[in-house]
Amino acid sequence: MHVEAKKSINRSKSEVLAEIRKSGNLENYHPFCAENETDKWPGIGSIDYVKYLNGLKYRREFIKWDDTGYVLNIGVKRKLARVEWLVEGNQKNSSLKIRVSPELPYKNPILKFFLWNFYVKHMLKTYLENVVGGFAEYIDTKTRVPKNKFGKHAWYS
Repeated sequence: MHVEAKKSINRSKSEVLAEIRKSGNLENYHPFCAENETDKWPGIGSIDYVKYLNGLKYRREFIKWDDTGYVLNIGVKRKLARVEWLVEGNQKNSSLKIRVSPELPYKNPILKFFLWNFYVKHMLKTYLENVVGGFAEYIDTKTRVPKNKFGKHAWYS
């Protein structure tokens, strides 16, 4: 199970990759990010932290880093999700897709089904659409995206 959001961007694939690979990049375009501190950067094994507007802080560990983007595990004390940042395109146009595969902690399959289908999936979709939307706006204007730009989010604002 996963959720994804994708946005077409009128910039080259290399420009998009360069932007998502900058240390502390989330502070520029992530509408729910208060801070994005880096421990180790760049490449496989990179570690950074995203602190959300509500004070929640997650650790991100990068497990794949190549010419399509990167893959990371995110969590606090345990892995909460696998997150893929995927870039496709050419020298004129590209797209950024973010896919999240959460690890729901519920063993009961009925509870897991209902939580996923009626709550988690929709909350994640809204969240991801805000992040890719913020990225597209930032790379187009080079102006930092305001906090909660597209509205508040119950999990992170």
